[in-house]
Amino acid sequence: MKYFTADLHFGDNEIIEREWRPFKDIKEFEDVFVENVNKMVGEADELYVLGDWINYNAGHHPDPDEAFAIVRRLNPKVILIMGNGEERVLREVYGNDFEYMRNKLKNHGFYDVLKDADVEIGGIKFHLIHCPMDHKKDCLNLFAHTHRGTGLWKPFGFNVCADLNYFRPFTEANILAMVETKKNYWDKDPDTNCM
Repeated sequence: MKYFTADLHFGDNEIIEREWRPFKDIKEFEDVFVENVNKMVGEADELYVLGDWINYNAGHHPDPDEAFAIVRRLNPKVILIMGNGEERVLREVYGNDFEYMRNKLKNHGFYDVLKDADVEIGGIKFHLIHCPMDHKKDCLNLFAHTHRGTGLWKPFGFNVCADLNYFRPFTEANILAMVETKKNYWDKDPDTNCM
């Protein structure tokens, strides 16, 4: 089975305040997220994290090794899609050497690190990206980056940010249910067609 999440922002308390997450600090969030994942997802499953595993931005530079090592606490095979946090680490820490960073993260325990990916769920193709502006037009997309700001749905796909699913991964069944809701309701709603 495949599972999906994004925008975890491990390594720095700034995200707790900025996104009004209901945790006292990033460590409490980490513990709850790890527990949520490990209750749902097994070792044979894949967890796609669509970017921003690490909270690495202007003024916030947690130790990448510590933040990425959290992956060892998770049961599933974790595939990281690069987000803007990882892109900053790539530039500022790893000298823009993607293969070096990819191998380093695989040594930490990630199953793989990719810039984007395509998967099939229930016979439907999905493109996996971090930033919604990078979506493909010929398929549905799973994306993140905007946290709660743009909501769960866009005409081109679905936002899988952890903040939108009670800090639990989205399941394949969740994604397929959103596809049906999109087709039967959201795509027909004139108030949403201006997006």
